[in-house]
Amino acid sequence: MKKSIFNRVLLLVLAIFGLSSCDNREIIQIDSAEAPILMDLSSSSLYLDSNFPDDQALTVSWSPAKYSIPTEINYKIEISADESFTESAELGGGITQSRTVATYTTAQMNAAAQSLGLEPFVASTMYLRVVAFVGRDGLKQTSNITHLDITPYELVYPDFFLVGEASYVGWTDTEAQLLYKDGSTMTIYTYMQSNGSFRFLGQQAWAPINYSIDKDGTRDEYRYFMDTSENIIQSAGDDENMTFTGETGIYKITIDASKGVQSLKAVASAIPEYDFPEIYLVGNVADNNWSPENGVAMTKVGEGVYEITTDLGADAEFKFVGQKSWGDLEWGNLFDNGDTGYLAPKGDNGNILFAGDGGSYKITVNIKAGIYTIVKQ
Repeated sequence: MKKSIFNRVLLLVLAIFGLSSCDNREIIQIDSAEAPILMDLSSSSLYLDSNFPDDQALTVSWSPAKYSIPTEINYKIEISADESFTESAELGGGITQSRTVATYTTAQMNAAAQSLGLEPFVASTMYLRVVAFVGRDGLKQTSNITHLDITPYELVYPDFFLVGEASYVGWTDTEAQLLYKDGSTMTIYTYMQSNGSFRFLGQQAWAPINYSIDKDGTRDEYRYFMDTSENIIQSAGDDENMTFTGETGIYKITIDASKGVQSLKAVASAIPEYDFPEIYLVGNVADNNWSPENGVAMTKVGEGVYEITTDLGADAEFKFVGQKSWGDLEWGNLFDNGDTGYLAPKGDNGNILFAGDGGSYKITVNIKAGIYTIVKQ
């Protein structure tokens, strides 16, 4: 009995000692010991050739940063157009697993030059430095600064494909709507559904590129739009998408991909409706002679979709109207005279120009999607 009591007391003493030891255990602290030194660039001068976008253009290597105890170190390479790094960008993605070398293609270096606003076909200086850190952003160390002369080719802005519940195509990535590109600006007049979520893809597939709002809570690799119109907000509890809060209808979607802008705006179209009882073809086609009073009725084949088959000559020129007059309901080629395949309402359009061969063509106008097609029969 005495032995049993002794054993219980001994266990209690050991337990108390163990708890005391836990409360006073040593706190492990990691301190920076030495900054990374940028050791070498594979070239001090780059003339980028757009004919070889996938060629290796530059390799950057550096000695490792040192910390007070062994730990995995992450790196990123920062670039700038000035030595003070007044404004900087990141070259490629983050570098993990304590690697101390990174290689970049011609296309990647051209995109980097674009991000700094360097002028195409002009030799400019790009400054580089390495930043080491632990975890997500802790204990930063910054290397010395080096530079190279770089001559980029014509700046190429990304493609943007609209997809999502709020969009005309829904969540079908292979049918995502490509916006019309004019330099750094992308535009489309298309259907948007109220309180629907959406985002943009860089291709008609989910991977590899996605674009969403640049706010905390959005996946790092999706963060892009620095400024949006009031009717576009971050989707609640969603790290991928944005939400459209405007009234359902047709909107002019405009993206400005210029460096430092990266804006997304949705403005109600001058014609927010898209489904009409009749749509008419007017122009120098189908014996119309630009007479809206004698507009040629198109066949309605879907919600906001109309078509007609007629002969088109080498100088075919036409528009679409929703009444037999030059009234408010009018659609033509986006912005100016031409054949972009993108539709725009009165006040923001020109005539559709098409060089036919005198044969039969099917003309389809999709007001809801904001596009038109002309197909040889």
